[in-house]
Amino acid sequence: MEESFSRKRPSFDTFRGWFIAEVERQAQTKIENPFMNWYDVGSEKLRENIIDSFMEMLESRFGFQPVFQIKLSMLDSSLESVIIQIFHVFSTMFLVEHINEKTYKQREKLKH
Repeated sequence: MEESFSRKRPSFDTFRGWFIAEVERQAQTKIENPFMNWYDVGSEKLRENIIDSFMEMLESRFGFQPVFQIKLSMLDSSLESVIIQIFHVFSTMFLVEHINEKTYKQREKLKH
């Protein structure tokens, strides 16, 4: 039986936990308030490193990195808002990958 789509994609809470763990690892501090200002996490360079490292982790686990037209390290918003934006794009791309995979499998079945 094929594994269901909802089991493969992480929940928002899981995704959020991964991101906060990466922030804590790189900033070397405990994040008590995810609604804190993203700028308060640290310097622009630190925020860039957090984003880059997190995107690499997503690529290693799921085979792709979310693509953004904006520079996430420069967002003037809360940490939670940054996570939500990344999760939204990730979920959309994950869904597209899932649809493509099913489409390719159906085409392969038709060829044989």
